Amino acid sequence: MNLHALRIFTNVARLGSITAAANELLLSQPAVTIQIRNLEKELNLKLIKNKGRGIQLTTEGQYIYEQGQRLFYLEEQMAEKIKVFITKEEKIQIASSYIPINYVLPPYIAEYKLMKPNVNFFVSLGNVKYVEEKILNYQADFGFLVQSNLGHENLNFEKILEIEFYFVVHPLHKLANQTVPLNTLSKEEIIYREQGSATLDLLEAIFYTYDCPVPKMGLQMQGLHESIKVVEAGYGIMLAPSISVTSSIENQKLARIYVDGINIKQSLFICTRKNETIEHPFIQYLKENLDVK
Repeated sequence: MNLHALRIFTNVARLGSITAAANELLLSQPAVTIQIRNLEKELNLKLIKNKGRGIQLTTEGQYIYEQGQRLFYLEEQMAEKIKVFITKEEKIQIASSYIPINYVLPPYIAEYKLMKPNVNFFVSLGNVKYVEEKILNYQADFGFLVQSNLGHENLNFEKILEIEFYFVVHPLHKLANQTVPLNTLSKEEIIYREQGSATLDLLEAIFYTYDCPVPKMGLQMQGLHESIKVVEAGYGIMLAPSISVTSSIENQKLARIYVDGINIKQSLFICTRKNETIEHPFIQYLKENLDVK
């Protein structure tokens, strides 16, 4: 396959325009068009079709674009690794969901950085799909996710920690510090997290599993910290990881609701590519020290 033509095609697909790609690549529009036609001829596939003033990818074109992106991201990663060998300065790129990077990883990143000053960390934050895509596209070395049900044919998920989840309310709430059956919470107003949130998936799964009606949504909040602040101010019930609310409970800003017979936990996973067999040194360090905290 002509990699030069593939690189031009991925830029056209990314920008959605032959004109924009030609300007970015400092090429003429006819030159870009010829390269795409040559690639289509080589592959015997139609990759793009015209759509107004831009272009639209065919199904085949979308696949070639995604795989081409991964190929060139891998090329960038190889170049970065070679630079590490020469300069002895390493870049670690982590993709993470909210809970690991806010409540689990910071002390380990800090300690590792103190041990190895030439290592630079770059962390990106997103939901499960975002983290998976970052790793698959070689835009992250590995990722961290808190979720109950994970799986991807090209990724490995290794459980390293169990995180307990609590239902919490304001200390003056009628259910504060009470032990109740789950169906009691079905009648209460719950603060829901945003769509795509692992905590929202967990909340719904709990009520479905125990055949209880899903509670009425009182508010829908984007962000764990923001949701906690609403409950501390006196409104509603929320489901939260214990590590995010322990301090507020100790300071009597929040109180637990104990659910009769139910202990809610989710797992923290390290996410890596299946085609990589050598464990990253930071992952080794984390697994060796995680239980010490």
